[in-house]
Amino acid sequence: MKHLNILVVDDKKVIGDFFNLTMGYYGHHITVVHDLEHTLKAIQSHHFDIAFIDMLMPDKDGVEVLKEVKAIAPKLAVVMMSGYSMDEKHRQAKHLGAVECLKKPFEVEDIQRVIKETIGEEI
Repeated sequence: MKHLNILVVDDKKVIGDFFNLTMGYYGHHITVVHDLEHTLKAIQSHHFDIAFIDMLMPDKDGVEVLKEVKAIAPKLAVVMMSGYSMDEKHRQAKHLGAVECLKKPFEVEDIQRVIKETIGEEI
């Protein structure tokens, strides 16, 4: 099993904690950021295998964050997350290159499935 570098972009601390506890348990390195500025800095300074980005951020919506992320790292696999029904935003995100849109709350198995389907790694 390959140890992945996973970026989590969410303004809710509990989501970062969830990824640290669950994916960290499997030996993956988790970087959690809470705003666009830190997201862009992280992507410019580190390689990530996959990113999970919240659809509703305080400084910009997730689609705008996705646009900026893809401008810097066009090949980065990005999964959008949302606790709300946002069909139009999900369509926009997929059009911009998001590989999946996970509905919160999700389970560890959902993250494992997305990672396996997206980058072919078992967790």
